[in-house]
Parts: sequence; C-alpha cells; structure tokens
Amino acid sequence: MCISNAAFYPLSFDGVSPTAGASEYLQDPAIQLLVDFFGNLGLEALKQQDGQEDWYQDWIAWQAQHGLYASLLSPKCYSTRGHQFDLRRFTRFLEVFAYFSPAHAYSLHVSFLGLAVVLMSDNEPLKREAIARVEAGELFALAVSEKAHGADLMANEFSVRTAGSDGMLADGEKYYIGNSNAAGLISVLARMVDGSETGPTRRSAFVFFALRPDQAPGFQNIQKIRTLGIRAAFVGEFEVRDHPVAEADVISRGRSAWDAVFATVNLGKFFLGFGAIGSCSHAFAEAHAHMHGRVLYGKRVTEIPHLRMATASAFARLTAMKMYACRALDYLQASCAGDRRYLLFNAVQKARVSTEGVKVMALLSECVGAWGFQAENFFESALRDTQLIPALESSTHINFELTARFVEPYFHAADTDTPPVPPIAADAGENLYWMEARYRNFGTVRFVDCLKSYDAFSELKNVSLFVQQVSVFRRFARVTTAALNPVVDAGQRVTLGRCFSIIAYAQLIAENCHAIQMPRPLVSVIFHGLIQDLTQEALQLAAMFPDDGSQRAELQRMVRVPETNAAEFEHVSELIEKRYTKQQSPLK
Repeated sequence: MCISNAAFYPLSFDGVSPTAGASEYLQDPAIQLLVDFFGNLGLEALKQQDGQEDWYQDWIAWQAQHGLYASLLSPKCYSTRGHQFDLRRFTRFLEVFAYFSPAHAYSLHVSFLGLAVVLMSDNEPLKREAIARVEAGELFALAVSEKAHGADLMANEFSVRTAGSDGMLADGEKYYIGNSNAAGLISVLARMVDGSETGPTRRSAFVFFALRPDQAPGFQNIQKIRTLGIRAAFVGEFEVRDHPVAEADVISRGRSAWDAVFATVNLGKFFLGFGAIGSCSHAFAEAHAHMHGRVLYGKRVTEIPHLRMATASAFARLTAMKMYACRALDYLQASCAGDRRYLLFNAVQKARVSTEGVKVMALLSECVGAWGFQAENFFESALRDTQLIPALESSTHINFELTARFVEPYFHAADTDTPPVPPIAADAGENLYWMEARYRNFGTVRFVDCLKSYDAFSELKNVSLFVQQVSVFRRFARVTTAALNPVVDAGQRVTLGRCFSIIAYAQLIAENCHAIQMPRPLVSVIFHGLIQDLTQEALQLAAMFPDDGSQRAELQRMVRVPETNAAEFEHVSELIEKRYTKQQSPLK
C-alpha cells in the first residue's frame, strides 16, 4: 500500500471533490461502499436514528450483502474469500466509519472483540465456525463486564459449573455488552465452579465459552442500556440461566482465558483512537463550513483573531492525533517477540488520542457557540460521542497507570540490542503476533533514545523547549519512579502516567512529522500544545509530593511557556482555508 503524505492529515469525505488523502482512502472498495451507504442515507435520517435510538438493521444488512466485515476481520488462514486481516486497511475503515457514525462503527468494534477471543484460542473448529459466521454477515459480542463489578474482573460472578455426567451449565448476568441484541456468537467470560461449591471465588479459574443466542433458551432478559452517545447502537444487559456448555464450546481456560481478555482489550481499544480521529475530522469540517459562512461584526467568523487562533489550535491537535495513531500503527505492525514497544504505544493511544479528541471538540465549541448544540448537526453528536471513548468503563486511568510502568525502560534507552525504528507506513502484510494471548513482561521492552526523534526540528524554538522539559522529566524519573509503591502510590502512578504519556505521544508525532515533511509552522503549533500539556501535568504531579521535597522542585523546572509567533498560527490558518473552504456536504 503506497501512502501519500496527504493521507496523514485530517480528511473530509463529504465534499463533491474529496481531498487527495480522502481519494486515496476511497480506492478501497469497502470504504467506497461505506461512503455510498451514508451518502444515500443522509444526515437527516442519521440524526433521526440517533434521536429515536433506532437499531440500524439497514446497515447490518448492507454490510452483510457486500461482505464488508468479513473482508476486514478474516485472517488469511481461515478466510474462504481470499481476505486477510490488514491492520492499516482496518483502521482506515474505522476512521471513515466514525466520520459518518460512531454508533454504526460500534458494531464493528465490538464484533472484533468477540471474534478476537476466539481467534486467540486453540479451538480450531470454533475458529472456522466463527469466520463462517462473519462471512455470513453475523455480528459478535464480548461479554466480560458485570453491573456490580465493572472493570474489576477478579470479582466476576458469572459461573460455569460442572454438573456431573451432564457436562457443564452456565449461569449469570452480563452488563454493558455491545451487539447483545444481534450477535450470532457471544464470547462469555466466566468462572469455573465445582458442582459442590455455592459460587465462584477469586481463586476460581476463568473460562471463556461461546454462546449462540439463537440456540440458547437460557439466554434471556435482554435489555438496552440508554447511553449519552452512540444512541443507535445497542449496548445491553442479559441473563443466562442453566445454559448447557459443551466442551466444544470452550474457547479457553485458566491463564489462557485471562491473557485473552487483556490481549483482546489491548488491541481492540487501540482501534478506538481512529474512531475519535474520524468523528473529530467530521466535526471540524462541519464547524469550519459554518464559521466560514457566518459573518459577525462585519467579518467572517474564521477571520476573527481569537477564533482563528482557536481553530488553528484545534486543527493542530487533531493533526497530532492522526500523526500519532498512524505511527503507533507502524510499531504494532512491526511487533514480534523481540520488539514489543507497541505495548507502550498502544497504552498511550488508548489513553491520550481519545482525550485529545475531547480537547479538539472543546476548542471548536468555543468557536461555534450555540450552533454546536443544534440537534440537526453532526457536531452535536460528536460532542457526545467523543466523550464516551476515553470515559468508557473508566479505562483511561487504567491506561495511564499502564503507561507509567514503561517509564524506567523508556529512559534506559540506546541498548545495543534495541530493534531499529520501524519504517513509516510499511506494507508488512498480515502480522498475527499481536493476536497471540500471552503475558508480556513490560520491564524487558527496549527503546531507542527518544530525544533523537526531535533532531530534525532542532531549529524550532517550541521543539527545543519541549526537549528541555523531557530532559528534566528524565532526571526526575530515574530517581523517583523506582521508589513508588504500585498500591500505596496508585494516584501518583496514574498522574505520572499522564505526564509521561505526553512524552511518548510527542516522540511518535515527531517521527511522523519528519517522515512526511510536515510544514515547520504546523509542527511548531503542535508542540505549542504539547508544551502546555506537559507543563500542566508536571504541576499536577508536583502537587502530589511534599512541598519541601526534591521531587517537587525538579518537576517545577519543567514549566515552560511556548514561543509561537503570529506568522506560524497564520500559516496553519491559511492551510485550513485551502483544505476546507471548497468542501460542500451532501449530507443535509
């Protein structure tokens, strides 16, 4: 896959003449079919589905008819149609999907989760059945969380108990399960319980089993959970009573089941970042069209100085989101037993790309005012949907804590056995290393010296200021992080992860900016925001240490003020004008 530089920027897919990058995306027949569907549906009908919380059976039928999910989710060794699981193609599809409707895209995200658990198992007949179901147009679901326990999987009460010669019976309730109304197969996480026990304990072994709702009389009480966003999607709860579980339906047991949970979520939630990019890209295009056509105080809104600067800042943050996500994808694609840097970059993607999306929407909201809350606009949906991604199941703080675990190996860089930096957007084919459910020791991951990533921009004052901040943080980290107790200092570790995640985020942005030869003014404005963010997080972290301690004093040395001149912001504003003023949306 040859990728042009234009494809790395935020794109618009509504225009009569799509931008160069969008045209490249549309060369994929699956993406063209996706765009055709929503172009025919129209924004008015889409918003009506959202308001009435209507399940989108028309889309499910469309994707089944054209084999869209099958073309995206089928590994080469199981596909009967010559497909393979192409990471770059999959993430592009998700980006465009969320550009039009994050609610519809949710059905694909959840199907990936339910299917991935099966594909990570050793149950070959079940794998082949699963792909046959995908090829038949069916959806999947992953049933892990429970109402009383949320993300606390150790407290899971759903049980599979032995029933003598009759085999096994499943009982329990699951909550916040996507596609639970329409999935052909649900991967259910449970605890194994001996027939003599009254219920599961924290020592009970985990088991994943496959449940087929249309063949399970004990599958009952399915109810939709009404949510702030993605209203047309189906997020639900259900009960299972005395459901017989055959040995052939067991997906995985014990440690394999436990590892499958984390491997699936680690990969599946990485993809949500591309959804945030797509949704924010649509909101940006729509907001700019509104501002460009609106005159206040004798000027177009896009010409009012403070709003012009806020729009440039929003575009810079949105561009940085995509730069990071595309570069993190390179590390994921290149992963192997000897190169597991993707574990850090996946965690940062899950924690930071989506939270940056919330900031983009906040900046744009300042520019569009009350218009942004009008129900007929896509923007209003994006305001709601973008917030859901980082907040879903309260997982953002978990990913920041996970990010903090990499601080020590990240700054012990430049080992001779460190893998080379992966090429930009290389077409490496199908790499299923990341589909293997196994424990991966974070402490043994090796990194290159992160400061080398900024050498190409050494003449930019904002990049130089950011490098100074990183150098101070590295000194702080080498002395402090090893002494933190993961249990006692949990709050500090989350805040440490928030701070450190900006550094890892900036590294990959810089790598991609250099590779595509991004204009210097846009790089400077991107680092303007990164300096602000790192200063803020450093002060938050400093406040968690004693006021007379060395840690607080060291972190206070990270405070920097961006030095971005007016010409740099103006360059970004002019770039935006060139990209968006010719776009006209047919979805009205």
